[in-house]
Amino acid sequence: MSLALRPHQQEALAAITGAFARGERRVTAVSACGTGKTLTAVATARHVAADGRVLVAVPTLELLTQTIRRWREGGRAGLMVGLSSMSQTRSGLPRRTARMVKRPADLPRLVAEQDGPATVFVTYASLQGLQDAHDIGQLPAWDLIVVDEAHRTCMSTQEGWGAIHDDRAIPARRRLYMTATPRIFTAGLWDGAPTATMDRRDIFGPVVYRLGMAEAIERGLLADYQVVMPVVGDKQLHAILTRKPHLDPQHGGLRAAALQVAVLRAITDHDLQRVLVFHNRIEAAEAFSQDLPHTAVQLKRPDLQAFWVDGTQRIDERRSRLSDFQNADGCSVLSNVRVLAEGIDIPAIDSVVFAAPRNSVVDAIQAIGRALRLVPGRGKKATLVLPVYLPDGRATEQALHDSQFEGIYTILQALRAHDDSFLDHIAVPRRSRRMDGGGPRRTVHYNRAERALQVALALGLEITLPATGSWHDGLASATRYHHDHHHLDVPHAFHDDTGFALGEWISNQRLRHLADRLPSEHTEALDALGMLWSTPAHTFTRILDHARAYAAAHGHLAAPTDATQGGHPIGAWLAECRRKDNSDTLPKDHAKQLAALDRWWNPGWPLTWRRAYAHAKAHIAAGGSLDVPGSFTTLDGFKLGQWLNRQRNNFDKLRAEQARLLIDIGITPHVDSIHPEAFRTERGRDFRRGLVAASCYLAREGHLDVPRQHTETDWIGPFRLGSWIDHIRRTPNELTDEERAALNLLRMAWDTPRATAEP
Repeated sequence: MSLALRPHQQEALAAITGAFARGERRVTAVSACGTGKTLTAVATARHVAADGRVLVAVPTLELLTQTIRRWREGGRAGLMVGLSSMSQTRSGLPRRTARMVKRPADLPRLVAEQDGPATVFVTYASLQGLQDAHDIGQLPAWDLIVVDEAHRTCMSTQEGWGAIHDDRAIPARRRLYMTATPRIFTAGLWDGAPTATMDRRDIFGPVVYRLGMAEAIERGLLADYQVVMPVVGDKQLHAILTRKPHLDPQHGGLRAAALQVAVLRAITDHDLQRVLVFHNRIEAAEAFSQDLPHTAVQLKRPDLQAFWVDGTQRIDERRSRLSDFQNADGCSVLSNVRVLAEGIDIPAIDSVVFAAPRNSVVDAIQAIGRALRLVPGRGKKATLVLPVYLPDGRATEQALHDSQFEGIYTILQALRAHDDSFLDHIAVPRRSRRMDGGGPRRTVHYNRAERALQVALALGLEITLPATGSWHDGLASATRYHHDHHHLDVPHAFHDDTGFALGEWISNQRLRHLADRLPSEHTEALDALGMLWSTPAHTFTRILDHARAYAAAHGHLAAPTDATQGGHPIGAWLAECRRKDNSDTLPKDHAKQLAALDRWWNPGWPLTWRRAYAHAKAHIAAGGSLDVPGSFTTLDGFKLGQWLNRQRNNFDKLRAEQARLLIDIGITPHVDSIHPEAFRTERGRDFRRGLVAASCYLAREGHLDVPRQHTETDWIGPFRLGSWIDHIRRTPNELTDEERAALNLLRMAWDTPRATAEP
């Protein structure tokens, strides 16, 4: 039973068989990576060599076994033989699927004994042995040769893999060349001309079918894609490197650290699940996969798993790691060195990272193709990650002369060559649906938009900036924001009260200014508001300024975690500062600056109490009375009456600093809550009267340093509070423990200048 062809495969089959019917002996079919070229080849064999002999040539051992399986699944019957250096056991294929042979001399006998179709699969590295079998005259000509990844054979018939073209060395009635990347020499793309480029009709025949990447995406055969260029600098790495001593400039270097940070940032920002990373060196791939999980923990991604494969591993070991990668829970990252660049089909891959320069456009396109493969009936959007490391202190233009950027040039060339719709367009995308206007379908996301725009401009790319809505609406919103906050340091995600995405608008004005596309009158209007033409660095001093504004507006720094100030997440920032302060990791000068704004910014009691206290203090400052019923609520909805009653009735449960703060604004305890036994004896009742008078004086004056002649008037009449206090100071031993505790809650001054100075 054969698999059904999809419409584009039927088109390719018709073009190929039609050309053979017209007498062509060599034809080329160009189809983007992941569009099912193998199944098209199986169908071609069924039409032109149903009971004949077919040779299939592939570049790698991994691709050899995968291709054998695909031909069986595609319905090819009869004998299948794999000629390579791989044993039957190592191949993982049962003999009923294919016979694996190492000795070319065994081929003639196996093929001769077969009554019906015979299909031989060979790696290009084993072509010499195949030629030897033909040379001894016992192996007949092939009815069809399928040359897979044909761009790899662009060399003379006298050079290694070029032997597949030679009808004298390997005779065949027909040859079908299949590739996603036809290697045609163009001075702008190739460093040197290959010996036999694919525009040589005498070698590769005519191109009878062509399906490019852009068309394949449009037809839903491949995943659409986006390009992510995360830009990382030295300062951004510092905090991570100091927490990660095993990855420092002496071990792996800043580039390795930058690469890991960039990949993890892309994973988080774009919710990537199966990430394939291309390296040039085995030791780099191994180190990357070993270090990445540690870095992920620092960046709050502990669920990430990392693997690596390379050509030195046994095939069964590579298969095991590939299986672990595909079946891992959560996000998994697979580093590889020239193992998965061609033909290997893992549709679960949703992103490709280029960790090192790709010096070949063909290699870059083949690598990109790993992420574009779709499982039929399922959609996805692939992500291509091009990490950019710009050492701090170096101008962008200067940094771009670094050899690392050759890889970016190559990959962008690959996209231009393989996807006509990509062209040179690099977009800084809009992040909000509230903005008007559109952008190119191929989107390049930037993590640091201004720095990445500098990169794109220096690379000579055409920049497509997003629409920003009405200039007048944006300026009006910016003016209102400046009036309220006295600056234009607007967070990117900030929307004003009308729903206008002001933060995004401000960011886009910066980009237009940087790209020299902002009219001078617009620049002048924003300058008048104190426009910041570069995004301010996310420093302690910058956020402290917003904390200062919050404290001025609210009277404290006990902000809820979700509190914002002008759109800045001041609550979350303060919570992190408190966490660091509690663990002794907050720099002392930072703690000092916060305490200068609010002495109790990190109190030893709940922040809710600190906020409630600020409500009470603001009520008094506005001329309000503290003598309010329990049902009293402030204009902003705070239940002040209930809170005051709780404080007065629970004074003994408060910390000394809390009690002092309450007394400072005239809130004193209910006497019966601090000395409940007072009514039981006449002495107790007299003492209670003194406590009431002392409490009244304390609420009014804020202390108990009472002049000896002072009198308070209560419900009975005048009470000589000064004499009562003086007597207690002189005879403290006459007090019970309960009486002394009650006086202490009223902040009793046991020894004062007034007490010692007066006779």
